[in-house]
Amino acid sequence: MKSLESKNGHLDLFVRFLHGLSLESNQRILGGLLDQMDSHPETIQKVLNNLKGENSDEISPDRSINIFHCLMEMKDQSVHLEIQEFLKSEKKSERRLSEIHCSALAYLLQMSEEVLDELNLQQYNTSEEGRRRLIPAVRNCRKAELWCCNLSEISCDSLASALRSNPSHLRELDLRRNQLKDPGVKLLCGFLQDPLCKLETLRSVRDDPVLSQV
Repeated sequence: MKSLESKNGHLDLFVRFLHGLSLESNQRILGGLLDQMDSHPETIQKVLNNLKGENSDEISPDRSINIFHCLMEMKDQSVHLEIQEFLKSEKKSERRLSEIHCSALAYLLQMSEEVLDELNLQQYNTSEEGRRRLIPAVRNCRKAELWCCNLSEISCDSLASALRSNPSHLRELDLRRNQLKDPGVKLLCGFLQDPLCKLETLRSVRDDPVLSQV
């Protein structure tokens, strides 16, 4: 939880390392440095289930991706394979995605060599929290419609971070279906005033002078 709540991710690699110690193969390699550790399958499965079920709207969407990395560190490929299957499916709207699925999808989409033409969160069959976890994927798309409703300050911070990324391919952003609060508005406006901002069109929540057409 401390890792997920971190703003700079300084604990991410350490947390992945700790989860990797659960593997018996790694324990054998490090046997000379560590006290005897007992690996019980039921305990390992409990850890995996806890990771997959982690859900909090107080956690940054960017930090949530580290949950997926922890699963990979523990050699649990299930979520990765399920998302690969989802991306190949022709009936994506029929597949219900969990929050951890969305974190994994956000990671794969933003790391893809192919830039998405459009990212529309409304098209994904998931929870509101799941849609928030997809926000980091805006780094690798040209147009995004963030259908989240009541986009939190933490989500706005993640969105602003994605917009500041280099490169940022996003040129059109639609926020009309959200109800942003003042802290979130300030975070986004701070970026819009940056001379490095490449956004061409921003469709706003309402007719605010601070969030209108760019």
